Amino acid sequence: MCLGMKAPVAKILTLALTVGMAAVLALGTFEAAFARQKHRAKRPPAPVITRDYDGTPIIMKGFRRPPPPKEDDQPAQRVERPRQTPRGSSTYIPPPVPSPYVTRPTTVLPAPPTQVYTPPPINTYSDRVTNCIHSFPLNRGLGNNPTDQQSYIRQCAN
Repeated sequence: MCLGMKAPVAKILTLALTVGMAAVLALGTFEAAFARQKHRAKRPPAPVITRDYDGTPIIMKGFRRPPPPKEDDQPAQRVERPRQTPRGSSTYIPPPVPSPYVTRPTTVLPAPPTQVYTPPPINTYSDRVTNCIHSFPLNRGLGNNPTDQQSYIRQCAN
């Protein structure tokens, strides 16, 4: 054999081994899957479930759903009857007769209305200064009052 023939034979051999391994793996996987299917346990039959008229299962013991209304049946309508009121009957109940032994006051005075609470005015230093500023134009220089505003405010507020 020549050297040129060795290279294709090696490729063919490698290809054959690869295909063989793939076949062995596929066969092993198939056998495992087939074996799993064989040994599967059979399920017990499903219990009998009572179903109502539209196929909904009834799971509460003793519960029966009423059958659906038939299309021909219509709900019974109430017949209006004229109401008769017997003559001479009255619902008026007279007030009880007061006892002659109980004395009642002759005049009842109404309670005085409640007033809104107004707190007493607070006289702070700031309030006194504001009042002095407002009174300066009228009281300037009268009696012992100074004529300049700052002195007047100090004297008036204290």
